[in-house]
Amino acid sequence: MYKVIFQIINMKMELIASCAFGLEKLVYDEIKALGLWVVKKEDGRVIFEGEERDIVRTNLWLRCADRVQIKIGEFTAETFDELFDKIKLLEWEKYIGPDDTFPVDATSTKSALHSEPAIQSIVKKAIVRRLEQKHDVQLLPENSGSIYQILVKANKDQFIVTIDTSGESLHKRGYRSQANIAPIKETLAAALVKLSDWTPDRTLIDPFCGSGTILIEAALIAQNIAPGLDRAFVFQTWRSLDAKMIEEIYEEARQAEKSNLELKIQGSDLDQRSLETAKQNAKKAGISNLIFKYSDFNDLEFSTFENCTFIANPPYGERLEETATVEKMYQDFGKKFKESKNCSLFLITSNENFPRLFGRPADKNRKLFNGNIRCYLYSYFAK
Repeated sequence: MYKVIFQIINMKMELIASCAFGLEKLVYDEIKALGLWVVKKEDGRVIFEGEERDIVRTNLWLRCADRVQIKIGEFTAETFDELFDKIKLLEWEKYIGPDDTFPVDATSTKSALHSEPAIQSIVKKAIVRRLEQKHDVQLLPENSGSIYQILVKANKDQFIVTIDTSGESLHKRGYRSQANIAPIKETLAAALVKLSDWTPDRTLIDPFCGSGTILIEAALIAQNIAPGLDRAFVFQTWRSLDAKMIEEIYEEARQAEKSNLELKIQGSDLDQRSLETAKQNAKKAGISNLIFKYSDFNDLEFSTFENCTFIANPPYGERLEETATVEKMYQDFGKKFKESKNCSLFLITSNENFPRLFGRPADKNRKLFNGNIRCYLYSYFAK
């Protein structure tokens, strides 16, 4: 039984790397860098071709994606009968054994079938019916320990049905046991580094470093450390994946590390507790050569910064009572930054008035989302 499943999953399949809006091109580039064929790039996802080993490789190496999924089907459905019939036509037995666990999660946006619990129930019943017939059993105990999380996404009556291979979102690298009040996701932090002009031979500075996520992600990139090495994935529960093959891919990743690379990465913050957390997070990530300083940005000697890259995620002032304080901070930061020499700045904020407050039009801006907050990455290139 499982030999058949193993042979089928070894064939080419369509995979989906989902991501936050605005990061699609970065995820596309990461997938191409792994030598995989990209089928197409859409809002919030990149669809590509891969084999079973590519499930492991992409989960290990993608820095800007949220999760990796196996695409099982895509269709239109406007009634529950139609949904049941089309789900039942999909070849679930290629992946799910007669005793495997397969929970269903559904989201629906602007669709005739708007009840998410009802969608989940119909999809579950259709899969059960298919598997009972194909595996020739009358009961599916779901007690094997292999978990196949089924994700159903409906948007304007168009359904995409997938099996999740990641488990927890890929932004959960495993090193951040604690965070400050408003943490930036690891995936977005990695994206900011990739969208900047920073290279490991330049000094990187984050004057609002908080729990250190941007700096840690930069160090992981520079040292070619796979972001998923120290966490668990749901695909590790699958009996249909060869454990030896998985370990070989992990060992290849370990051998690719450049852990002895000397880095010039430093951060500062006024919150002592956040700085202590940053140090703990860096240690847990296996990064030992970062500098964290207890300091307000106003107290930094910007005149000593030359040929440096600044990457920052400062407070946004989302609450009305905080706006004046934050905008004053942006003005002060602009004045201080003028003292630096030939330095670049890549700063993300939801405040659309930042360039005016900073005192210099941005050379480039890019719309990104920090969670559900629409933000802009303002880029200032070295002069």
